[in-house]
Amino acid sequence: MPEDSARLLAELAELREQANALTLRLSAHHDHRLRYTGEDRNGLSSVTVDGHGRTTDVVVMREWRRETDPAGLGRALLAAAGDAQARRLEGMATGGVPATTALLDRAPVATSLDASGPDLIRELLPLLERVERQLDDAGQRLARHFTDAVHLRSSGGACAITARGGQVSEIEFDAHWIASAGAGEVAHHVCQLFQDAHDRALTGIGDLLPPELGDVMSFAADPARMLRQLGLDT
Repeated sequence: MPEDSARLLAELAELREQANALTLRLSAHHDHRLRYTGEDRNGLSSVTVDGHGRTTDVVVMREWRRETDPAGLGRALLAAAGDAQARRLEGMATGGVPATTALLDRAPVATSLDASGPDLIRELLPLLERVERQLDDAGQRLARHFTDAVHLRSSGGACAITARGGQVSEIEFDAHWIASAGAGEVAHHVCQLFQDAHDRALTGIGDLLPPELGDVMSFAADPARMLRQLGLDT
């Protein structure tokens, strides 16, 4: 096999492995009809998430003030949310939640690989090098995207949260508002903020991937056809 051909196949294999690992982590598509409910250990609140981890419902015990203060309620809500996510992950681990690398399927097509033989090899080699560099950069930007803190506040400033990668780590309530807010009102604001944090974490992720990646992965998905087009089939 010519040196360029061997190099091309090796780079395709490495790129596919990197892309599959990245997209599996980022773009697993889960059944949104599934529900997982978690509670805090004192029964002050519960949080329900769907198969993708997005909050669908929050419940706050009507008489929560008899048991704790606003800071304690915030901790209880975080515990309930964490319990719900743990139950969801347990469902994934036991095979209850199917996953696909949907992000690759949504990658925009930026180039046409219609050539064949040596012409295609010469076209692919610089393309693969460019995609690999872009993929490394995308990985770094995605890491920052999921570790940087995001601060969100509900309408009217009733409550605020801090989240990383869609997972809420802090909840604060406006002291004047929480003093008289009903349990249902608190639950509504918290649920909306949890949803906003999840949605914001996923916004624009597909745009961080190299635009040529979908084309390259589609080309490499059928090894027999790829080898024929490259002129390497025997």
